[in-house]
Amino acid sequence: MPKRAATSVWISIDMEGIGGIAAYSQVMMQGIEYERARQWMTHEANACIDGAANGGARRFCVNDSHGAMHNIFADDLDPRAELVVGTAKPWSMGQGIDGGYDTCFFVGYHGRAGHPKAVLDHTYASRAIFECRLNGKPVGETTLNAYLAGHFGATVSLVSGDDATCREARALVPDVVTVKTKDATGRFSAKMLHPSRVQEALREGATRAVEAATRLKPLVPKGSNEIELVFLTSAMADMAELIPTTRRSGPRAVSYASRDYLELYKAMLAMVRIAPAAVPPEQT
Repeated sequence: MPKRAATSVWISIDMEGIGGIAAYSQVMMQGIEYERARQWMTHEANACIDGAANGGARRFCVNDSHGAMHNIFADDLDPRAELVVGTAKPWSMGQGIDGGYDTCFFVGYHGRAGHPKAVLDHTYASRAIFECRLNGKPVGETTLNAYLAGHFGATVSLVSGDDATCREARALVPDVVTVKTKDATGRFSAKMLHPSRVQEALREGATRAVEAATRLKPLVPKGSNEIELVFLTSAMADMAELIPTTRRSGPRAVSYASRDYLELYKAMLAMVRIAPAAVPPEQT
């Protein structure tokens, strides 16, 4: 019997990979271009919702996954969707992913920390994380969150962002629908598509992604996994190492291993959040 079409979609939307964005002044709340970037972010979420609905999806949840995570204009978001918004979400970019959704979209995503050519590359915390490794391999948010989706039985059928992000997604899930929003020419520069063209590509891509979800399998973590965070300073590693059952794996690195991927993900978030406590007040 053929698998039924996906009817519910969970959307994690970041900002660095949104069309038109390449600078900190666009993605930081105090930036002079931030308000326009918020509009583009909302438009891209709406394009995904509209396209997925055209493909037969009926239930949508958008998790605002950038910065303090209250960027999207709630009254401008497509009313067919619910919005997860607010600071200090327990599961951060993954909040709500356990809601029984058929498939996931990662929109406006970016390259991993340390990527040689990706727009505004980082992994979860640019002021703390030098590199994140899963089972010894450098990874970014796309990979970490795709495995979290798989833990709850959901596929990842669409990823959008710069060319580096799209390559990471296809290496992880070869049949995923990718929507390239820009070509990185450096960490703070890119060759852009017009935002309206990006939104149209997302609309069309979302329709295809809902259909493709029927052929995809969740990316389920197998066996025991280890996450290793390499911090910017040894003092940050000192703080992260306070978390029980972590292991100091290098001068600036702390690791955590578990057979339960959700536990691993939570430990990673805990390390990310405690590490900045090592920064002296005069440096903040």
